Amino acid sequence: MNTRFKKLRFIYFPMRNRGFTLVEVLVALVILAIGVLAVANLTVMGVRTSTMMNRRMYARDVLNRYHEQLMNLPTSDSILRHLTSDSLGDTINHDYEQYEIAGRGEFQIIWNVADSVIDTVYDSRFKTICIHVSWPHSAQPLTSYLIKRY
Repeated sequence: MNTRFKKLRFIYFPMRNRGFTLVEVLVALVILAIGVLAVANLTVMGVRTSTMMNRRMYARDVLNRYHEQLMNLPTSDSILRHLTSDSLGDTINHDYEQYEIAGRGEFQIIWNVADSVIDTVYDSRFKTICIHVSWPHSAQPLTSYLIKRY
């Protein structure tokens, strides 16, 4: 009687001790893979954003240094003369250009000088300087304006 009970139990509950099916394992692996890919994508985006913000921070530092250096020069200094630029925002035909390496990146510093005009009258006491700092793969350079007075 004991043997018959065991057989009936095995026949009546056939899935009790068998484990997971192959389909269940594959579905679980697909769900796990989607989660891992999402986390990996977020990690890559985080590294890119961090790198971009790091470069912008160094560019801002370079811009601040050049802003202070040009601010401390006398208006009659030779690097504060208008040369070839068409406007203050011109980054192609610029007046002055320098390169600097800071924080594992190379930065291009451009500044244009314009003699200021007040009420359509040329006023030699003022100069307006526009400083542009750009780096490789930058969408838009950082820009700062400076008005110097004798």
